Amino acid sequence: MEQSLKVIERSKTSEEANLEPLLDRPNKDSSSSSSGGAEMSADKAAAAGGAVVNKNFEMQMAIAAYCFCSATLLVINKVAVTSVPSSSFVLIAQFAASVVAVQGFNAFGFISDVEGLNIPKIRLFCGISLLFCACLWTNVKALEFCNVETVIVFRSMSPIAVAIADWAFLGQALPSGRSWLALLTIVLGAVLYVVTDEGFDVDNYMWVFLYFFSIVAEMVYVKYVVESVEMTTWSRVYYNNVLSIPPTLALGFFFGEFDFLSSGNFVWTIPSVGALLMSCVVGVGISYAGFNLRKQVTATYFTMIGVMCKIASVLLNIFIWDKHANATGIAALVICILAGTFYQQTKKR
Repeated sequence: MEQSLKVIERSKTSEEANLEPLLDRPNKDSSSSSSGGAEMSADKAAAAGGAVVNKNFEMQMAIAAYCFCSATLLVINKVAVTSVPSSSFVLIAQFAASVVAVQGFNAFGFISDVEGLNIPKIRLFCGISLLFCACLWTNVKALEFCNVETVIVFRSMSPIAVAIADWAFLGQALPSGRSWLALLTIVLGAVLYVVTDEGFDVDNYMWVFLYFFSIVAEMVYVKYVVESVEMTTWSRVYYNNVLSIPPTLALGFFFGEFDFLSSGNFVWTIPSVGALLMSCVVGVGISYAGFNLRKQVTATYFTMIGVMCKIASVLLNIFIWDKHANATGIAALVICILAGTFYQQTKKR
């Protein structure tokens, strides 16, 4: 009997020994599974972090491209309209250059995402083209009658109006206290500039006021269309420039902007041709850079970026023209631009 019990105990001991690896295996598998899950989470976190870094880098490059084009185009347009006495002619040349550039890039295979014109999207884009044309027209006309600093200061006042419109029409949150302080400082700097501007003339400021209202409307409406209408950036450039030519032609003929071509008093020179061609090249650049940046930032932030880059225009203007504000006016303008750097982009409500 005792011998039978001993045999049974030995059998149990042997079975338990054989079961031990099997009992341990789930623990090892569970540990391995937990380790694998942790590695997968780490990979996802790394991928998400990389996506954020790439997105931020893309935005920074878009901002840099837009700032460069915006800062240089203001001065180049001033040179162009001084060399060629017709703002309409300069604008149409820029529109046509952008259209030719887009079609050329598409034909040579540099880009492949350009949509052809179709009636539904033409209707949607007509408002953008009219506002875009109004902004360019009033900007070029303002440069004919005012110095560059005057145009910049009125542009510097536009973010406060765009911020309110952004909140009212596009669902953005209102700016923070810090951002409101930045916007108010811009306005105070603008008032100081106007007071100290020795060349102040109410008649000369008509086109600048029109430019101010045009830029506010254009900033908000274009952002609305960019968010609601699916199109590629190059397609927006193509549509915008094609549809901007007819209204500019109409305005040019109405104001007699093309009379210089038949008057016999104007002679094309190498400097005038060079200025016009340069404005066309930069015009193509800012057409793309502008739409590329608009899809990434809010309307107010886009306006603020445009204001920030104007300090480069001031510096270029000092070297090129002697018709600029006095030292106090320049200091006030710098205050306007620096204050804008404290503005923080808002989020959707």
